[in-house]
Amino acid sequence: MLRHGTMFKLSDRMQAAYDHLIPDEPVWDFCCDHGYLGLSAYRSGRFPEVHFVDQVPHIIEKLKTRFEQKHQKYEQHQRAFFWSQSGESLTHQVSGTVVIIGVGTHTITDIMRGIHEKNSGFISRYIISTHNYEDKLNVFLDEFLPFKTAYKFTKFCNVPENGRLRKLLIFDKICKI
Repeated sequence: MLRHGTMFKLSDRMQAAYDHLIPDEPVWDFCCDHGYLGLSAYRSGRFPEVHFVDQVPHIIEKLKTRFEQKHQKYEQHQRAFFWSQSGESLTHQVSGTVVIIGVGTHTITDIMRGIHEKNSGFISRYIISTHNYEDKLNVFLDEFLPFKTAYKFTKFCNVPENGRLRKLLIFDKICKI
């Protein structure tokens, strides 16, 4: 339950993703579009940082303006960051939960390759869901050895959306003892 105001009405898929965010860890909302997932995470006060990433500059600018006007007043101890660049070219250290939803398999694989190569060991959880070519995403996840040796598949949800079932895949970091 949120401490401040009402949470956005999230789609079933976004709500499923939100329900699997790791409290007290940063949230990275890649290809954030309207930012509903990230804004809900921010407004909940349960995550120290929320990062909004989209390669379309006007999307990030509009989201940042709306955030400053309507949501920043709820800030307690968490912070929000806005990144106007492609996910795979992001140079900032990524940690916590990475969410990549609402884009195609090619975009997801590019982002995962880019951030995994630069941030190996800092990301606790990946939550991903593709709009297309689920079979190609499965092949990538099976063959991308650096990812496969660092993360384990922990859960998937079939979420109804627009007359289709969308798969939400969750991978957690393998803890080496």
